[in-house]
Amino acid sequence: MKYLSVKSKLNIDVQDGGFTTTLLSYCLENSILDAVVVVRDKNWKPVAYLATNTVELLESPKSKYSISPNNKLLEYATENYDKVGLVGLPCHILGGLQFDLTLKVGLFCTKNFHYYIIKNIIKENFGPNMDEVVKMNITKGKFVVETLKRKGFTGTEKVVYEIPIKDIEKLCNLGCRVCSDFSAKYADVSVGSVGSEDGWNTVIVRNKMVEDIINDMSEKGLIEVKETVDIKAVEKLENIKKKNEEINKCSAYFAVCPSLF
Repeated sequence: MKYLSVKSKLNIDVQDGGFTTTLLSYCLENSILDAVVVVRDKNWKPVAYLATNTVELLESPKSKYSISPNNKLLEYATENYDKVGLVGLPCHILGGLQFDLTLKVGLFCTKNFHYYIIKNIIKENFGPNMDEVVKMNITKGKFVVETLKRKGFTGTEKVVYEIPIKDIEKLCNLGCRVCSDFSAKYADVSVGSVGSEDGWNTVIVRNKMVEDIINDMSEKGLIEVKETVDIKAVEKLENIKKKNEEINKCSAYFAVCPSLF
């Protein structure tokens, strides 16, 4: 396993360093993948779809912090394509293990929310409508929302709002409260931003196939790679999520023998 800081050299609109989009584009163009399950959005409501080329892939940049049923497409994808990829959260990657997938790209995840919850958080705490939002992020213990507000007849103004995660974490999905996987440990490669400087991705390389792909991408000038990840920052969040393993044990004990409690 290897930790890397990676930044795309392509001119694309992305969440952080653009590694995931650049990786998938490379894989589709070089026939490593025939199709990949990714997520676009409709006014920030996630919509899972199957991308088979770079043009389709570019419909899916930036993170959406709402539930997306990515794995519903895997049965169709694996029946109709030989080499299928999946991009998803740790829970998606875990569920994807039952399918014969060529590449599993896991995304770091602390918490996720239902779409209507995200919509209400933004409206009630900040004021903007979803069509004004241009980016969301969970970073440094805060939920951050960037918006573009109209200014005058033709101008726009960028406004950034933030709220501590601790103030909204009780609203997250129930499954997130017992999830013990932050960095998608069952993926072939895991991607996030924790541990790297702004504008870069932290990439955890988990097998030789991905290592070879990254080396070739770097040699072809598609990405810039540095070994400067703050691994302790990643491990800190991994350890926080691992505490849920004890909660899971207690839940199992309670289900079997509630009289113990």
